[in-house]
Amino acid sequence: MPRFAETWIGPNGEEMDGVAIVTAPASRDLAVLHRRVPVTIAPDDFERWLDARANDADDVMALLTGPREGEFAWHEISTRVNRVANDDAQLLLPITDEERAAEEPKPKKTAPRKAAASDDEGQGSLF
Repeated sequence: MPRFAETWIGPNGEEMDGVAIVTAPASRDLAVLHRRVPVTIAPDDFERWLDARANDADDVMALLTGPREGEFAWHEISTRVNRVANDDAQLLLPITDEERAAEEPKPKKTAPRKAAASDDEGQGSLF
């Protein structure tokens, strides 16, 4: 995935690294996940992409395309990926129906709230 990195030096001499991920419209099969996807560079074009001697951006712009339909596959995975403490190969595998059921949040039992009397003529207020 192409990333553009640059170190910025602030007025006090502090350094800050910046990165940009270039995206393209998603193909139909990936659009169910998100409307944009990172652009990909085909392995045959790696050398051309990394050749810093070329100064013409137009020469490499055609390389910045999203994956073609069917090029990437996806599957649902466990919500365990949301915790840094989890770091195992199982995180990459498709989630089973049993695992999905176990991960579903249990409904919270809450006592009904009693409406407070107000003089806002039923409009409600955030304050």
